[in-house]
Order: sequence, then C-alpha cells, then structure tokens
Amino acid sequence: MTGSMFSGIDFWATDMPSSGSRPAGGQGFAMSSAEMRAMLKKAEDQLNTVSEQIREADILSRAKPPAEEPVSQAAVDGRNGINEAGRYYQGHLRYQLDYYTELTHRMRQALGITEAADRQAADSTKKIEGSLE
Repeated sequence: MTGSMFSGIDFWATDMPSSGSRPAGGQGFAMSSAEMRAMLKKAEDQLNTVSEQIREADILSRAKPPAEEPVSQAAVDGRNGINEAGRYYQGHLRYQLDYYTELTHRMRQALGITEAADRQAADSTKKIEGSLE
C-alpha cells in the first residue's frame, strides 16, 4: 500500500521473542508468530467494532430538525450542529477503519509469508529425511 501510514515500515513474524534484535534493513515491527497472531486477533476485533460504529454513526449525520423554526434548524443543520458533528465523527471513524484495515493486512501478509516459509522448510526436511533412509 503505497503512500500509507505504514509506508516504509515493515512487519516481521519470527520465532524470536519481540524483545530480541530486529531484523536488519529498516524500521518495522518484529515479533514471534504467536504474538503477531494474538495482536492480529485484537486488531481484527477492533476493525469489526469500528465498522459497526461507522454503520451506526450514519444516523448522526442525517438528523431532521424537530421544528421548522430557525433555532431548531440551526441546532441540527447549522455550524457545529448535530449533522456536522456526525459527519466529523464519521470521518474520524473512517480514519480508524483505514488504520486497522492496513494493520491487519500487513500482519496477515507477514504471517502468510512466515507460514509459507515454515511449510517449505517442513517439506524440505521431509525430503531430506526420506533421502537419508
């Protein structure tokens, strides 16, 4: 994802504890696969919560004034009114949605690469064991 908030930051799922040294070659996050899976679960839960909040917040930007008079109309449609505050809140939630969407994507990607490498290593080990027998 080019031009994103995580631009230039890599994620590494390793079997080392996250307190260990980070892989060389740039900034990023390195943690064990188990730690990343646990963090991914929390991020996915938060992503689902924010998605639900966005759907529910739509009501806040479509309020109708209770009466056809200037004070009610200003309170709902005017500057700093209910509808404007609702649209601001929706924008804030969309920012959070973008953040969690990209975070979960990058963690899944890091875990997928690690899992593929683990499968490849396991397959290679089986081939080596078979040739030694």
